[in-house]
Amino acid sequence: MKKMLIALLVTASVFFTLVFTLGTVGRNKSDEFKVAMVTDFSDVNDGSFNQACYEGAKEWSRRHNVTFNYYKPASISPAERIKSMRLAIDRGYNVILCPGFALGEPISIVAPEHPNVQFIGLDISGFQKIDNVTIYNYQEEIAGYLAGYAAVKEGKRKLGFLGGQEYESITRYGYGYIQGADAAAEELEEHIKIDFVYGGQFFGSPEIHNYIDQWYKSGTEIVFSCGGSIYTSVALAAKENGGYMIGVDDDQAPIVDRDYKPGVCITSAMKMIKKTVIDKLELCYQGIPLEGDTVKLGLVSGDNVEENYVQLPLSTWQNYDDTHPRMKNFTYEDYKDLVKYLFDNPDTVSPEIGYEPIDVPHSEYTTIIAHDPIN
Repeated sequence: MKKMLIALLVTASVFFTLVFTLGTVGRNKSDEFKVAMVTDFSDVNDGSFNQACYEGAKEWSRRHNVTFNYYKPASISPAERIKSMRLAIDRGYNVILCPGFALGEPISIVAPEHPNVQFIGLDISGFQKIDNVTIYNYQEEIAGYLAGYAAVKEGKRKLGFLGGQEYESITRYGYGYIQGADAAAEELEEHIKIDFVYGGQFFGSPEIHNYIDQWYKSGTEIVFSCGGSIYTSVALAAKENGGYMIGVDDDQAPIVDRDYKPGVCITSAMKMIKKTVIDKLELCYQGIPLEGDTVKLGLVSGDNVEENYVQLPLSTWQNYDDTHPRMKNFTYEDYKDLVKYLFDNPDTVSPEIGYEPIDVPHSEYTTIIAHDPIN
């Protein structure tokens, strides 16, 4: 009797082990992997940073049949962002995408509470190391440099820069823009002027439109708009005055073509947010640990410009209608040569920023006028 009881127990043990093992092997990996995104100041249709993050996560999640959702806090307060993160985690999301500096403080509070949840932050400066958090920042100064250099080589001599607010990533865009434009002016031995101002917000408004409208009316040819949906005020003013603009973060030409006027946006200073999100989600999905620290992304190839995490879009050299290219004097070959040079000479573009753009090294060919913030 005792031997029979032992045999039954062994058989039961083997049975339950097989059931558990088969259940584990047969379980779809996507059932255990859920991705959530929490927005910062803007929504996922801002035509810029948040939208690029959202589209990257959505594309990757569909490809792998993984559950994805985004959470927009009820207000811009840190408490509401913390609430959104906790809500996503309570609902089983175990990878949290956090685009924008405003999410830094909420991550630092929520991440230690949930060590098994992976947080991926984008564009968050001064973050203290937490093991389950990886922050990806960008060398915006290089993207700005490419855009400024291209604009002057294309023939623009009176330029403008409108930043949303005076945060590091935006200022690096602006300082890089000045450096690139200055370098091109020095090569061409042509004098240029750059107006530089912050709008004090990340959305367009009648006040900002009127301000930039006066720039165009006084001879400004092109404005680099840098800060969420603040580009809407620049695009409208450019359309009304026959001017041009440079987009930011993502390729903004398609949306400006659609909503304002084809050809107004001639290029965009991009950081490849969508590519970053797709690349890093894939690593997480494959079980490959992220860095668990703050990482700077920039040029990774001098030969293949499309591999880089900062770049100009290919639409820069495509027609915006049947016959008109966005850029014709600064060619795609010129662009590739410039990227190759910057990759081989990494100290060309300074990442240093100060409080006034006049501090940026510039030549006798460049005049920089720093304006007080609009608001």
